[in-house]
Amino acid sequence: MTRCCAYILFGAACLLAASGTGAEPPRLEAVLSPPETPYHRSVLYAVTVEATPETRYEFPELSSADKTIEVCKTELISVPVSEGTLRRTQYYRINPISPGLYRVPPLSISWQEGGERGVLDAPSVAFTARELTEAEAEAAARFAGITAPDALLPEKGFSWPAMAGGAAAALAAVAILFALWHYRRQQASPVAPPLPAWETALNRLRELQQRDLPGSGKLELYYVDLSSIVRYYIEDRFQIQAPEQTTPEFLEAAAARGVFSEAQEEFLTLFLRQCDRIKFAKLEPDVEGAREHFKQVRLFVKDTIPADVEMEMVESAA
Repeated sequence: MTRCCAYILFGAACLLAASGTGAEPPRLEAVLSPPETPYHRSVLYAVTVEATPETRYEFPELSSADKTIEVCKTELISVPVSEGTLRRTQYYRINPISPGLYRVPPLSISWQEGGERGVLDAPSVAFTARELTEAEAEAAARFAGITAPDALLPEKGFSWPAMAGGAAAALAAVAILFALWHYRRQQASPVAPPLPAWETALNRLRELQQRDLPGSGKLELYYVDLSSIVRYYIEDRFQIQAPEQTTPEFLEAAAARGVFSEAQEEFLTLFLRQCDRIKFAKLEPDVEGAREHFKQVRLFVKDTIPADVEMEMVESAA
């Protein structure tokens, strides 16, 4: 399943007080990543406001009215963009309950600077939580059913009849769940096996190249997608949780695993830090540099294809 990063950029809808001084209102930006995920994984919703350091904000809690998703308000990161401008990003981690299409409700961020105040309105956004593939279900099952040791100890005063009744109820529940699973398995259409990580990454790179975002001036969006391709490829190929980690955490984990060569580690360090500067510090890249980074990412993917698979690809192309 192709993964991507939903990038939403919109002008802030500001409700200014009548006593406003005409100063430029704060800018609002939101990123939901990824817009499609297995339902046992979370998505990250980042809401960013850019204004003067003196501007005060109140990022509210985010919740679903029908309780179909669990939302956790996490870290708040502040990064200076330029003299007199500060970029604040509030992160929300969203956990779907089951497969389906989920809608994140609108978010209103109140702000105040001196005698001015207003509200920035982020519109509702949606993401899809899909069913697990067989490989994902097997991996998730390895972590299921783990019981704490103290849960196995009988409580004081327990009785065998009560214990037998509980066991019978548990067996009945298991039988019902198994029957439901077997029925759904028979009804479901066959699912094609997922593509190898390198094929998925190369396909996404081709799609990104066809969109020609640098040519249309959308360089920040281009780097968001390009870095997303790299991070999800590394997660699928090397089982390093790159999308959920900050760049320093990921680089430390990659170095500890020892799966990359010195040259590959150096490339990842330079590339991902460049992406962070573009995203958080508003560094303005040039078109030629963006296309050179594309070539380097594609080369990195090809260089990390397993040797036996690479040999098969060469033989089949001959």
